[in-house]
Amino acid sequence: MVVMMERRSLLIGALALFFVVSSQASSSDLSLYTFLAPPYQVSSGPISKPTVRGETTETIRCASREAGWETSIQIAPQKRAVHSLARNLVDGFFAVDPSAQLDAIARRSDPVSLEKWYFFSNTPGPISRDARIGVVSGSNEQAWLLANNYNVFLGVTSAQQLLALLERNRIDVALLDERVMTNMHAEESDLHTTFVRYAPLHLYLAEAFTYSHPGFLDRFNKALPECTKDTLTLSMQERTHVKQLAAHLLADLNATVDLRQALDTGPQVDTLAEALTLDSEWRALAPNHASKLASRILDLPSSHALKGWQKNHETLVTEVLLMNSMGTLSAISQLTSDYWQGDEAKFRRIMKPSEEEHDALYISPIRYDASTKRFQIMISAAVTPEGSNTPIGAIAIGLNIEPALQSGDGEAQGPTADQPRTPGPAPRIQKNR
Repeated sequence: MVVMMERRSLLIGALALFFVVSSQASSSDLSLYTFLAPPYQVSSGPISKPTVRGETTETIRCASREAGWETSIQIAPQKRAVHSLARNLVDGFFAVDPSAQLDAIARRSDPVSLEKWYFFSNTPGPISRDARIGVVSGSNEQAWLLANNYNVFLGVTSAQQLLALLERNRIDVALLDERVMTNMHAEESDLHTTFVRYAPLHLYLAEAFTYSHPGFLDRFNKALPECTKDTLTLSMQERTHVKQLAAHLLADLNATVDLRQALDTGPQVDTLAEALTLDSEWRALAPNHASKLASRILDLPSSHALKGWQKNHETLVTEVLLMNSMGTLSAISQLTSDYWQGDEAKFRRIMKPSEEEHDALYISPIRYDASTKRFQIMISAAVTPEGSNTPIGAIAIGLNIEPALQSGDGEAQGPTADQPRTPGPAPRIQKNR
């Protein structure tokens, strides 16, 4: 009898533990709202219990999982989502443009998605603020237009409706994300396009959640670069534009700074082991402080020359790095996070390319720099001795991606060409289809 009671007690205890664990497991699901925006957020399956998929949704799931949480994602109207977020009825809401309203009630993550917004119109030419602009009601585009003093002529419920209104000349122009248009198979249309802006979209977390889980947002942000690496990419047209811009920048840099001499006069290391030791010392202090070696490199005449050249293109160029054949730094325009670059694509793809990777110019994927709050790409090319094609080093230039794509025909002749052409009273047509 005693044995039976003990077994019963053990069973009850085990069941109690099971329910506690189950309860904890369910409570670790991050409750999130989003809205329909194919291909970024898409709903499928039965109406009673739809499944939310899409590029941004998968980014959210990936970063949340790396931060130790699973996600429960539902589609909701934006007004309802903001209302629920303000009252801590939901843990978070994505993917939204930054706003003063949301910043006042929730904490914003680093960007989880990057959209490319264009004005689409039937006729070429400048787009005035008096134009009849159509937009999807409640969208990020509508909020941005209103915040920038545009008059929204008409709001509709879907992007397909905007295309229909353009065809019937009921509106003069529609503001939409390029990928949304592509998803509707509208890329072959005769519409004229004007690039407006890159739109970084975020996850907003409710105050109650961030108070209860103070380390989540840091872990989530740390995981984002890996989780977005396959989605933040340049289109073929953009790569072509960047290549043209890079050719002008590299020619200008070579005419301004003697890169071969800079490689000769920069510090040298004899072994990879020595480079890695110096790299560890460098990383331990960067980015807030410079090691002795970093200070020495920053004081070199060649580094001052790179810094001066960067300043002449300050809205466009974010950093310049000169790397020797070992992959260590010979000159820099500003302090970097590490000394040895030999394991990074900007060096490896130029100095030791495989047959499939061989290219005279390397263009990196788009990356978000949390310290500068900017999206950047890195371009790099070989530095060769006169009369030889064998690289003796590599030069890498960081570019602020938005002004890079807004720079007219790809030329970069001095500071004026670097000024971003942000939308004004009459945005200029950047490309036509």
